Parts: sequence; C-alpha cells; structure tokens
Amino acid sequence: MKIRISPDCVLYLTALLLSRNSLFAATVLSAAFHELGHILAARLMCIPLKSIELNIMGAKLTPAGMLPSYRAELCLSAAGPLFSILLWGILLPHGGAFAAAARAATLSFAVFNLLPINGFDGGRVLSCLAAPLLGVQRTERLGAICSYLSLLLLFSLSSCMLLRYGESLSLTVLCASLFARLFL
Repeated sequence: MKIRISPDCVLYLTALLLSRNSLFAATVLSAAFHELGHILAARLMCIPLKSIELNIMGAKLTPAGMLPSYRAELCLSAAGPLFSILLWGILLPHGGAFAAAARAATLSFAVFNLLPINGFDGGRVLSCLAAPLLGVQRTERLGAICSYLSLLLLFSLSSCMLLRYGESLSLTVLCASLFARLFL
C-alpha cells in the first residue's frame, strides 16, 4: 500500500507542530481516528487498499479493485463517521481543555463528513442507498443537487457568521473552495 502526502498537508502538519494550540492536535486526532475507521472496515471486509493520499482536506483511501457491492461501499463509507462518533463518546466523560477541543473537533468532523456532498462520506452513503433504487444516472444527478445545496447552505451560514460575528473566515474559504472545486 502506497502512502502519498501532498505538499499542502505537509505545510499544515508543519504549522501544527509549531503551534501549541490544543485544537490543532485535537483535529489531527479526530481525523486520524476517522480514517482508522475506514481502514479497519476495509480490513474486516478483506478489501485491499491500493493507496492512502493525505491532503489538506483529509485522506483518500483507494481500494485495489472495484468494491464488491453497494453494501460494502456503504459500510466502508459509514465506518469513518461512526468511529468519529465513537471517539466523541469515549471523550465525553473526560474534562479539560484538550478533551473539550477533541470532542468539538470529533463531532464537527463526523457531522461535516456526513453531509451529502460528492467526495465526502455522506455523498458516498447517499449514492450507495440511492443507486439500487434510482439507477446510476439519476443518483449522480441527485448527488450533484445535494452537493450544490449542502455547499450553498454551508457557504451561506459561514458568510452570515463572518458578517455577524467577524469569525468563521476559514469556514467561508473552505466552503467557497469546495464549491469551486466541485462545480467550476
């Protein structure tokens, strides 16, 4: 299995190492646990992985071949958010600044990944559930519509937060870049 790390991920990890903020470490813990869920699900279902690519948006696991069924892809896609929610539950009784930051990062990561956006776990789950019922073409159209509406909602909310509170510039930039990447 090949592991690729993009330059933007190296830059982010360097900033993480130089920062003493617990939120960065909590975010990396959350992302690692999330991806561990995908990897363990692949191992349990005996699906060999060809590569893991780490980039600024997270990790992309590439199976060595086609997935055997929609059910297998559904399980593989849902395992990451499930592990994120599991970590959130494990951290729930713990106190302290790091535990609070880790709980917030983990729950945010799980919810964000469950949005029905193409390329996210939620988009893959939607595709796996809809394809047997609607067919591939209608499912692709449904995925595009759901992605568009989800990103439009996120972009609108983050813009309102930016204008109202002067915060959330990073969420606004993230949503704008995702929107541009998927639709332009």
